[in-house]
Amino acid sequence: MLGRVEIFTVPLAPDIRLRSATYTPSGNVLVAYYPDATADVRHLSLAVMDDNGGNMRTFFSQPLPDRDKDNGIRFMVFPDNQRIFMGDFVLECAPDIDNCERTALLPVKYPGEVAGGAHISHRWSEIITAPDNVHIAWTTLLSNYSAAVFTGKLEKDTRGYTIVSPRIVSTLEPFQADPQHVDGVIPNPVRNGEVKQFVNGGAGISMVGASESDLADSVVQNLVTGAITQITRTPGYDETTIFSPDERLGIVMTSRFSDPTDLKILGAIPKPYPASLNMGLNMHAYTYAVTGVRKSRRGNIGPALIDIEASSTDQDYLGINLHTQEEWVFRSPMSWHPAGKKAMWMEEPRGASRLEGKRRIQVVRLLDYQPAPRVATQVTPDDVPYAETDLSVIEGLLQRSREVDVKVYGQHSGYIHYRQGAGGTIEKTYIDFSDDGESWYRGRETMQLNPQGHSTYIADLKLAGPRPGRMDLKVTFGPLQDPMPARIVFSKDETGVPLSHGYTEFDGQRLEITNLVE
Repeated sequence: MLGRVEIFTVPLAPDIRLRSATYTPSGNVLVAYYPDATADVRHLSLAVMDDNGGNMRTFFSQPLPDRDKDNGIRFMVFPDNQRIFMGDFVLECAPDIDNCERTALLPVKYPGEVAGGAHISHRWSEIITAPDNVHIAWTTLLSNYSAAVFTGKLEKDTRGYTIVSPRIVSTLEPFQADPQHVDGVIPNPVRNGEVKQFVNGGAGISMVGASESDLADSVVQNLVTGAITQITRTPGYDETTIFSPDERLGIVMTSRFSDPTDLKILGAIPKPYPASLNMGLNMHAYTYAVTGVRKSRRGNIGPALIDIEASSTDQDYLGINLHTQEEWVFRSPMSWHPAGKKAMWMEEPRGASRLEGKRRIQVVRLLDYQPAPRVATQVTPDDVPYAETDLSVIEGLLQRSREVDVKVYGQHSGYIHYRQGAGGTIEKTYIDFSDDGESWYRGRETMQLNPQGHSTYIADLKLAGPRPGRMDLKVTFGPLQDPMPARIVFSKDETGVPLSHGYTEFDGQRLEITNLVE
């Protein structure tokens, strides 16, 4: 279905200190850059150009006011091609972005419950705009490292834009009582990942999630029903998927083509309820496979071009590797040309500072693919049965105990005993657990979290059934903040045993931790 592809670098003048670039709804390119080497990170210059590098024209250049609790600056072009959503501001362009003669920078007012306060780490970590030109969605990060996902509508008033009709569309309660077992719980679907793109014409959201693995995958949340559909299934780290206009293809940020940094040894065996009963591995996988690669570690984080249907159904499906040069590393954002035959992303040299402006624009051209019509726009729903409209519950989430001690019973037999302690200790014990009567889990996983020091994951786990698996594994990660972030530590303990050793076997494949020696 994908056919042949061609990758090229968009030429830019040598004095352009590139910050970001994305396709606009008209097929031109919105370019953000630093005006000079001494520019403050808040100084924003914007231009439009063709994707062959021609006809570049700057239409905006000024510092943006500081806003506490933001997550930098994003560039989400509204489908009307007249406005740019930047998280805390909307930039209006008249008559449109391609022919901008007048601009107006207007502030965005968030609901008071998430706008600031000690309980908020970042008011937004990602923001997206809906095809209907009215609705938005964003992810708020709380100060206890949890997150909440919101939808709302942007309404213009005399002072700027205000988010109205906000509602929480993520999971607030991780468990519900199990009516069949007095000491058991049933995990609720988890919908707390960073939002990436409106899909299904505006009725769904592409976001980060976890469905079968302890490591991140891309999922789609149906906004009407809350149902989660898994989009990527590789055992390593998959994060963002940006869908093509016909929503049959995607471009994915992933470690799947990077053997030195693909931690599939942690995700090869599918786990029951990995989001609700998580082992705290994902932040280490992100730091190892993404932060570390951008900083100094050999490897890449994609992107990959995928067929959505194949990716959603086949764990062995990889798609096409779009990474071409070892010294260059992927950076967001990713975007599609409205005709559906080209996609764009950013890259920068490994170890480069964002203020150096050494980034480049990459484009893949699909030579054989014949796009279907763009998915028809729907009004993003406001009537969401599972959503919470009382935002006062947000601050209360911070007060909930981080200690968990629950039993999840299998639908056929056995149970999982999951415990999470305030001191960073996680324990997951499988007692003949089976949901289907064909596959059984037995064994134990533990994690001792210490982001400033050594974090240690240990698994002694057996999976019996049609696709058997075995984990006899110990992985010790170094500090997240380190010249080599989240390095895997192979030095020996006082008994002479390496701090990281062992293997994972699944469905006939064996993965050794020693293959990840740096």
